Amino acid sequence: MIDLSSGSFPLFPSRCCFGIPVRLHYLFIVFLALQVVGSILYGGLWPLYWFLLLGPILLVTVLVHELGHSLAARQVGGRVEGILLWPLGGLAFIGHDKGPKADMWVAFAGPLTHIPMTAFWVGLLIAATYIAYGTTAIQLAWPYPLTYKNLGVAVCVGSILLNISLFAFNLLVPAYPLDGGRILVDSLLTCGVAERKTALITCCVAAPIAVGIIVFGCVKFQVITILVGLWILWSTWQLFDCYRKNLLAQHPMFAFTANQNAAAVHMATQPAAAPAQPVNPFAYGGTPGSYQPPVVQGYPAAQQSPAGAGRV
Repeated sequence: MIDLSSGSFPLFPSRCCFGIPVRLHYLFIVFLALQVVGSILYGGLWPLYWFLLLGPILLVTVLVHELGHSLAARQVGGRVEGILLWPLGGLAFIGHDKGPKADMWVAFAGPLTHIPMTAFWVGLLIAATYIAYGTTAIQLAWPYPLTYKNLGVAVCVGSILLNISLFAFNLLVPAYPLDGGRILVDSLLTCGVAERKTALITCCVAAPIAVGIIVFGCVKFQVITILVGLWILWSTWQLFDCYRKNLLAQHPMFAFTANQNAAAVHMATQPAAAPAQPVNPFAYGGTPGSYQPPVVQGYPAAQQSPAGAGRV
């Protein structure tokens, strides 16, 4: 697996973002340039439209989403190592040693940020619609950006649809490593389902979803959609590989439960001993806004972030 932290650069000083380092992958710029160049064929202001929507607007949207995960992790007593923005979304390198209920809150916190962001763009759409058409009667029809007035309406509509799509995709699709997949795992663990059974259920749910996304991307000729499906499928294979090798304790989705189990055994045998060490940081992410939980060192050994966080 490629170390996504290589080939990236600091986006701005960490003090500007709650003390959290934020890096941007060079591939994001490449994908943005290809999209803008391809839109030139459509004429009008389409190149500027796609640059704004898939450039600064998408970056800010995904960054706020990852900040939702990061600040929620701090709230439950975890730590944040950094955020990486890349073509398929964002990765928040965070970690905690709490249970599945706390992890479920961390998972929900990302998608919930799209609610105020959507409200913000609805307000701007009202203003842009009044400027362009002299009315405040808004609609989510995508206007062709012929003039700069129309461009403002198109950008607002596109931003609203972007936030709604990311909210629904991350929260309602129960495929690891999306937020919905993490919530599925946390829900099963909270209900007392064994870790191995939870892992197998997760693989059985995520694999067909990934294949469906890939097929949909091929039919619609959407490269990003295909890559998202491949990423989900690869992540699912990594989980299944841990399952069949009996290494779930070293997989990011189950590292915090393994840490809790080890601490419980340690306390039962040596009550006076020092408390267990916190788990390693982990990456929330892979696709827009999704995330992965704490990683135990050693699986796989080659995947390390600049902050020393393993990721799968």
